[in-house]
Parts: sequence; structure tokens; C-alpha cells
Amino acid sequence: MAGAKGRRKAEDAPGADATPDTRERIFLAAERLFAERGFDGVSVRDIVEAASANLAAISYHFGSKSELLLEIFRTRAKELNRERRARLREAEARHGGVPPLADILRALMGPPILWRDPASGRDTASRFISRALAEVTPDLRKILESDVRHLRLFVDALARALPQLSEDEVCWALHFTSGLPHQCTDTNFRRLEALSGGGCDTRDVAAALERAVRYALGGVEALAAARAPEGEAQAS
Repeated sequence: MAGAKGRRKAEDAPGADATPDTRERIFLAAERLFAERGFDGVSVRDIVEAASANLAAISYHFGSKSELLLEIFRTRAKELNRERRARLREAEARHGGVPPLADILRALMGPPILWRDPASGRDTASRFISRALAEVTPDLRKILESDVRHLRLFVDALARALPQLSEDEVCWALHFTSGLPHQCTDTNFRRLEALSGGGCDTRDVAAALERAVRYALGGVEALAAARAPEGEAQAS
């Protein structure tokens, strides 16, 4: 992972543990603590104690607690979006460049939902992302409001699958669909369990993904049908 802008040279940080292993320990400890307690609930001392590092190490490796949060978020978001792209490319390869709408939606929503399974090894990263989005800091808000490059592939894929929709309508569809994985956070799953009296099994994230895909598919298809020419809508 690239160093944060606040990172200092070793000679400028006397006493800092400058080893790569220490950087990784800090990264993972902070990710877990932020996921559990939120940004404001974790101190620099909490992080270095959990990472078995000294106080100077965070300043040396990341610059500050805020820059550490951003580094973790950028790293995990990049990994998440890389997996989304790979799933979309696989679907396109199977279907001559124009995969079914359900496959596009599954590629978009699959990683953030499936990561919640402890067996994935990515559940801490998933909880961290959910917590960061729920308790967004000002610096993180700037990233979220402007960095949408990773979504352009999905805009293009949806536009090919739904030629009757304008790009603006495709963006609306993508916007609402992108929100569905956030209903699979720990808090929202607990609300669902309470609502259903324990009847909804939220442990099966693969089943949750398929429910989300069916729900999104119905909404996007309804939007497309509403925008189709009258004769085409009657024919369908």
C-alpha cells in the first residue's frame, strides 16, 4: 500500500517503528477497532496498543488517525471495486458483452454483501466500510461525493442492457440499487431479525444477495418498462 501524504522519513521520526510489519499491524488493528467502535470511539493509543506499536509509529506510517482511516477506506474500496469489475467482466465474457440485467446487478451488489460472511475472510473489511459510510468524516465525504469512476463501467453495462433508458435514468437506477447492500449491515440485519421475530435468517448472505438482486431487478425493469415506447410496452 502506498504511504500516506503525512508519512515522514525515518530520521524525522525518532523512536518510530518503521518496519512494514508494524505498518500492517497498525492498519489491521485500526480497521478492526474502527469497525467495532467508529472513528470517534477509537484513540491513537487504542490503536498502537492493539497493534503492539509505539505512539510515533502512526505518525511515521500514516501521518494521523484521520489519514489512517482514509488509507484503510481507499484500500478496501479499491479491493471491493476490483472484485466488482472482475465479476462484471466475467459476465460480459459469458454473454458476448451484453450480460443479462440480473448478472450486472449481481456483480454490483455481490462483493459488499458476500464479504459479510465470516468465511469470506473479508467480514472485518465489510464492517469497516459500513461503519465508515454511516459515520462519515469530512475528509471521507469529499471522496464519496466525487470519486465515482468505479461506477462508470456499470453505467455503461446497464445502458447496453437497457437501451430504452437515457443515461440519466440509468444513473438513477444505479444510485438506488447501490444502496441495497447497505441494508445488509449488522445493525440493519438485527432490525430485520427483530421485525421478523427471528424468522429471517440473516446469516445466509448468499440468499440475501439473491433476494436483493430480485428486488433490484423488479425495480429497474419497472423503470425501463415505464420509459419504453407504448407499442413496445404493450408487446412485453
